[in-house]
Amino acid sequence: MLYPSQHHPDLYFEDGNVVFSALTKDKQRQYYRIHRGYLTRHSPIFADMFAIPPLKETESDELKETYDGVVHVQSPDSAEDVASFLGVLYDPLGSAYKRFNPHTPVLVEGALKLSMKYECERIRARIVENLEADWPQTLAQWDARRSETIMARSDHAQQASGKVNGLYLDDRLPEPASAIRIASDYNIPSILPAAFYELALLTTDADWDHYRANPSGEGKHLRFGARTARWNLLDKRDLMRLLHGQKLLAAYTRSIGTDIFGLRCQRSNKGCSKARGDCWKYFQENAPISMDDPLDVLNDCMKLNDLFTEMPCDSCLSEIGTAAEKKRRELWRSLPAFFSLNSR
Repeated sequence: MLYPSQHHPDLYFEDGNVVFSALTKDKQRQYYRIHRGYLTRHSPIFADMFAIPPLKETESDELKETYDGVVHVQSPDSAEDVASFLGVLYDPLGSAYKRFNPHTPVLVEGALKLSMKYECERIRARIVENLEADWPQTLAQWDARRSETIMARSDHAQQASGKVNGLYLDDRLPEPASAIRIASDYNIPSILPAAFYELALLTTDADWDHYRANPSGEGKHLRFGARTARWNLLDKRDLMRLLHGQKLLAAYTRSIGTDIFGLRCQRSNKGCSKARGDCWKYFQENAPISMDDPLDVLNDCMKLNDLFTEMPCDSCLSEIGTAAEKKRRELWRSLPAFFSLNSR
């Protein structure tokens, strides 16, 4: 006997004219009563399928495969994927697309998989558009998101619990490992450079699931703005790319000392050499976290006036700022090569 509990709570419409069913991970059948027109409008494959008259035993018989009085299609796809796909189909601006939601790649994976399988190009484009909105494709976009992150971190730091609206900072920012997984599996290369760069700034000890399973242990760091990643989603190729990129980023950071602070003053000002050296020493000794983030280091190089009192001459300051800006643009353009994203 079938029970209404097997009907999907949000995707079983009384006025639907077709029922899809699929098996859940625990082998229970889930039913979705939906509207044929929604499917045929978005998918030529579904349009062709529904253009074929339903099977009957004889011309006078009832339809061979029905459920709840309408045509019943047993989907070969998992119930989880079907629910994700239909959820996006019926609610394209739904909760899966909340800005900076760290769960977005997980929530939309099934929808993305089936939109490609059934050639639903508009749905796929919508999903990709929202993933791209969370992961900058330009340096200007990266800087804008960085500014938002700094403001959000400040808001959380003012709360004793570390939470704003019941969420830690880590719950309000995109999560890089799941973004890498979905981008790699479903050919969305545009979000990979930023996702790999952000992941390169994290330690493998900062695991999304482990922190949340141990709130009184490692998880207590979430209260102080710690960032985590779903490391278990990465495959061997992802990890090799990450290690390669981290090595090159570290070398790039070290080169800042030579390329920017190691140059001589064009005015032969004797104090400038020491001032430049002191600036670089400050970065190395007093900003250990920032030193892992060359984009951030170079950004600080562009505003030394805000950091130091004993400064190089105006000519040197201008030269340092110009060189840092150029080096930041160069680094951003180099990210695909750093993380071996151009190789197949």
